[in-house]
Amino acid sequence: MTDDVLFVTGAQRSGTTLLEKLLAAQPGISMLSQPFPLLFVEVKRTFLRSLGNDDAYPLGHLFREKRYTRGAFIHFLQRWRAQREQLRSLLAPAQSYSGQYTHFTHEQLDEALAHISRDDDFSAVVSTLNRRLSRTASAQWFGSKETICEEYVPALLDAGFRCTIILRDPRDVLASLNYGRGHEFGGALKSLLFNARSWRKSVAVALAMEEHPRFRWCRYEDLVTDVQATMTRIAPVAIDGRELTGNIRDEAGRPWPGNSSHAEHHGISDASVGIHRDVLPASTSRLMEAACLPELRLLGYETEMTAADAQRELETCSEPYATTRAGMQSDFVTAQNIAAELERLDRVRQPPSVSSAEWFLFERSHARLREGSDA
Repeated sequence: MTDDVLFVTGAQRSGTTLLEKLLAAQPGISMLSQPFPLLFVEVKRTFLRSLGNDDAYPLGHLFREKRYTRGAFIHFLQRWRAQREQLRSLLAPAQSYSGQYTHFTHEQLDEALAHISRDDDFSAVVSTLNRRLSRTASAQWFGSKETICEEYVPALLDAGFRCTIILRDPRDVLASLNYGRGHEFGGALKSLLFNARSWRKSVAVALAMEEHPRFRWCRYEDLVTDVQATMTRIAPVAIDGRELTGNIRDEAGRPWPGNSSHAEHHGISDASVGIHRDVLPASTSRLMEAACLPELRLLGYETEMTAADAQRELETCSEPYATTRAGMQSDFVTAQNIAAELERLDRVRQPPSVSSAEWFLFERSHARLREGSDA
């Protein structure tokens, strides 16, 4: 068990980097920015291979996942062990990987790996790496952020981590991923349903874990409009408000210009809130709203649809991003996928049951979503 390690995650383009920078600005907190993304990817891939699967994108959206249970993955992470050379092979390729933001020298990595015990499980390895690779001499809390790693949160919480998921209007997420400079941060286009389902995964884990004493979730929109209150609720230390104004700095102390897909701005800005209204085609925005309607309602986002409207929208929609990265065709708008989305929309109004995990990941998430339904 550890009680001084932080983990921030969320969907791509949801504000994880901003939150990580704001935490890092607080005295006593060290935060690494996507320092070992391939470690999370490869460990999940190893788990799937142990089940006879080899997914191109192992950190998937988990919608209708039937190959394993959440408990099985947690058990795997607790049993997982890695020798130092194996860890070095997992971490070294990330030195030139665009998805890694914090980089290390070979000497820094070797020093950190020297403190990894052969008995350390996954959580212990991440904890040690966060601590030994910290660049903040006065740090009392040691953390890192990785995107799309929500399925690790339950296991990390069990190990004593303090975890946070940040959520953002999925229509703005889509506008940031697939338009403007989005390709610089998110890579090649992903299908709309893949993005919608991945965002729903963030919400499902946030809702399921929200009563855990070491877990917090927040909305991006609240972070940029009331940063003091949001950070006070999330940070494990007393907030220094002076660090929440003016320029934001990176871990090297340099001014961080932000990573907006549509506008350059310094410091905290709400300029990107609601950007989908100016960026997304109307039909694409409606489809995203239909696919995420229960979550949008529960989280307090502005919507125009009823459940019946969402059903009609799904029944008549077509794939807006037919040219996307290879391996994601299974999430194209097809008759089979639309049938699944329609069934999910219907199931949200039914009482939670053992089948909730397939459709909503957790029974608690299902129960919370039902609160915002038409029922």
